[in-house]
Amino acid sequence: MKKTIFYNKVTVDSIEELDFLWNSLSEFEMKYEPGYYRVDDSDIPDPALISYKVYGDVGFWWIILLANGIENPLIELEPGIILKIPNKLDIYDFQRKWRVRRA
Repeated sequence: MKKTIFYNKVTVDSIEELDFLWNSLSEFEMKYEPGYYRVDDSDIPDPALISYKVYGDVGFWWIILLANGIENPLIELEPGIILKIPNKLDIYDFQRKWRVRRA
């Protein structure tokens, strides 16, 4: 799932682009019991590895970071940190409710 599907499309000077100042990402909430994951050294260069390890899909890395309040994974992810892993049901509910545009 691409993060950009949660941004509005706008037209500026006859060019369609994404409005990065407005998105529905702040509306994500976890209603179901989350999982937990301890970050190890191999996860640091690429948070998509965490997504692959817990979901079997690299596309959810950004929602893991969002749920944990991590803005810059290169600085904020350290070995040993325990991350909350959103339940896939929460992710799918969020996508159905807040998707703004189709990828």
